[in-house]
Amino acid sequence: MNKKIAVISVLVAVLIVSALAGTIVYYNGVVNQKDSQIANQNNEITNLTNQISNLTAEVTNLTSANLVTALDEIETLSSPSIGELIGIPYACFMINGSVTNTNQHTAFNAGLHIVAASSNGTLEINMTVPLANGGVVYGTDSAINTYILNHPSTSVGTFVGGIFGLVLNIGPLSNIGSLQLGSLNGGQTANVTLGIFHEGTVTNWTVTPVWTDVH
Repeated sequence: MNKKIAVISVLVAVLIVSALAGTIVYYNGVVNQKDSQIANQNNEITNLTNQISNLTAEVTNLTSANLVTALDEIETLSSPSIGELIGIPYACFMINGSVTNTNQHTAFNAGLHIVAASSNGTLEINMTVPLANGGVVYGTDSAINTYILNHPSTSVGTFVGGIFGLVLNIGPLSNIGSLQLGSLNGGQTANVTLGIFHEGTVTNWTVTPVWTDVH
């Protein structure tokens, strides 16, 4: 009798173990399948996220402008220093190069915002000028503008400087420019050659392109 009970117990145990093993194998398969499904879904989510990022970039390219500069900036001292401005009692901050709209949307009110200070921190230039070419000149205040207007025949001359021997001819003071900002179409490049006359001498500066995406 005891042997029969023992045999039955062993059989029951074997059946239970077998059932458990089968259950474990089954659920392992289910878990592996679900893991695979989750991995596939994660890959799909990643692909969709990348597609959304690409579409967002395309929308940005079509609905907003982006101005990139390639400029040389030089500060010249007031006369009578040889090789610099002759006969003009103001220093001149010169900008030469190009500005490109790398997106497809038109950049409205496009220009350059210049902030420049002397070595002691005195702010000498804080103004926005258009993307002007042809040796246009500006003054930072009414007194300097009056000087420019009263000396239309005075030539700023040619400045030679920079690491690669940059040659920049600003031209006559009569070429005073308007501060009216313009537009730059998508993919278009504007050449820039201008000078800003100011008090003091600047030793550090920033030249930042500015624009709006709406007219």
